[in-house]
Amino acid sequence: MSDDLFSQFFRLFDAPGPVNLRLAAEVAHHLVGESQPVDPWAAEEFRELTRLAEFKVEAVAPFAVHPAPDVMPVDARRWVDKNLEPLSYLAEPFGGIVDLGGSGPEAQMLAGLAPAMIGIQLGTLVGTLGGWVMAGFDAGVPARGEIPITYVVPNIEDFATRHDSDPRQVRLWAALNEASHRALFRIPFVTDHLVRLLSEYAGAISIGPEKLMEMFSSMNPEDFGDAGKLGRVAELFDTPAGRAAHEELASFLGVTGGYRRLLATRAAGELLPSIGELDSARDTERDLGDSAGASALTATFVEAEDLRRGTQFCLEVERRYGSEALAGLWRNGRFPTAGEIADPVTWAARVLLDDIE
Repeated sequence: MSDDLFSQFFRLFDAPGPVNLRLAAEVAHHLVGESQPVDPWAAEEFRELTRLAEFKVEAVAPFAVHPAPDVMPVDARRWVDKNLEPLSYLAEPFGGIVDLGGSGPEAQMLAGLAPAMIGIQLGTLVGTLGGWVMAGFDAGVPARGEIPITYVVPNIEDFATRHDSDPRQVRLWAALNEASHRALFRIPFVTDHLVRLLSEYAGAISIGPEKLMEMFSSMNPEDFGDAGKLGRVAELFDTPAGRAAHEELASFLGVTGGYRRLLATRAAGELLPSIGELDSARDTERDLGDSAGASALTATFVEAEDLRRGTQFCLEVERRYGSEALAGLWRNGRFPTAGEIADPVTWAARVLLDDIE
């Protein structure tokens, strides 16, 4: 390795905290590429659409809708810069998954590598999302803190072009979904439940020191843009216990995403008769590609099938037990398990038993 590469490695790995955000940003920037121009007209239009969407969603939601502090139309690279740190909480539970193997020199070295490994995971997730999402709702998880809504204008316009859709309708659709998504995850126990499931997923994974050292010893800075080589990191997370915990996480994200869609559809009313078609078109694209396989954190990316099952669960609860029963889900936090998603009766029996006790 040349002196220049050694210096790059030192700068990237020399960062404080449980998650190496400097390395995460380097990976994410490799994945999204250079900045793209965003037309200046977009700011005012997206701001108006967002305020309209917030008003419409509040009229149908069983909880308060707090207006976003601001609205920022951005490109993919700017989205990464604005969302990397607010999404870093997704990676924090994974900080203890490396088995340090004692307290000797090797353990001390591994303690320094662990934040780098988690940084690679976070950067791969956020960078991959940046090249695909229209806004936070597409990611399916909330950004931490009161940050502006960041709409990725090139991704929105590309979607409208690919599906021969009216761009104005697509922008309204994105705003309705984003307002619904933000309102849902502003309920404190909803985000708390997500973090708990993430912690359980991380707790089901343990990486031995030999595998970690072997992987890092064969990498150099150029590998941070290579999805195939980064995929070796994610392979370390694939365990039976991890897969079971992932199923619970995916089911929860399916329910929250499904309910978000119901809110957006009901809020749209007659304003957007094509909303179902846009949802279906987006589902055909819910695949982050090869680079997604490089991050175990893509467990936080809800798949189209999980969205379908989550939506169906919400509709079935409402049909069987009424709208108040479905609204109660967002008041008491008694979320279905992965096994109950396809069987709302079992979920209802557990909830009723809890009420009796």
